[in-house]
Amino acid sequence: MTPFDEYPSVQIQWLFSNNSESRILGQFGANSSLRFLGPTHGALPIGPNGIRGLGALQRSPLSDAGQNAAILSYNYTFDHQGLTSNISCMFDPESPIEFSAMPNNTLFLEAKAPCNDIGLADVLLKENYPTLNTSHTLTFWACKSIPTGEQDPSYYVYLRGSQDYEAGIGNISCTVSPIQPAIFPVTYQSRTGFFSTEPVPITSSPPANIFFGVIERAISGLGDVIQQSQTIRNNLVAASIEDLECQALGLSPYERNEQKLLLYEAMIRGILVDQVCT
Repeated sequence: MTPFDEYPSVQIQWLFSNNSESRILGQFGANSSLRFLGPTHGALPIGPNGIRGLGALQRSPLSDAGQNAAILSYNYTFDHQGLTSNISCMFDPESPIEFSAMPNNTLFLEAKAPCNDIGLADVLLKENYPTLNTSHTLTFWACKSIPTGEQDPSYYVYLRGSQDYEAGIGNISCTVSPIQPAIFPVTYQSRTGFFSTEPVPITSSPPANIFFGVIERAISGLGDVIQQSQTIRNNLVAASIEDLECQALGLSPYERNEQKLLLYEAMIRGILVDQVCT
């Protein structure tokens, strides 16, 4: 289990919770479990209530337990490096993903997409995604724009649902702008015990060439998550979104609605940040 395993679901819930959902990050060895309101944007907080060992700050009065107990309330804000990205999804009448049966094995099928045939370049270092062939199968592929050396590449994520998933999911195509390092203010408030990040970064910077390799590994990791979430009964990623469709949007899982795309955008953003940070 990685420290960011809960990120995608909280990222999705945050869209509809008016920032009231919290996330507990107890694996980091902080003074107590770290709790966030809303998404972390990949920032790991320091300070007296943050993660031990990450910061080289001088000791403050808040570091002394006796003095701390005498303070009614306090807050502090530090600027932290995080990550920012822009993801937009749409229902597509067609999908570049092709299904084919595994030779001599009806339990599995292969999913792949020929990026070259649609004017794009390969991202994934694999020929196909073998997955369970069920009535609720969700498949994945990704491509990128052909590198020109003049501008950062764009990435494209494709999801395709089979059989019973054709109605509610169908074909979803998403454009992912490069994940960029960014600086976010992170605030701790003692009254609530929560950290929170500002939704908009102070600054962001274009990723260095070496960072594109990290992004592409993260996109490949997204595909692995979706593939490994497939069970005989359903795909766990799609099932979690279906639950939120009912709870947050009041929609049927088999009803195709543009609002569902917000959930898929948040899911993809959350898993990509998870992959980059871990």
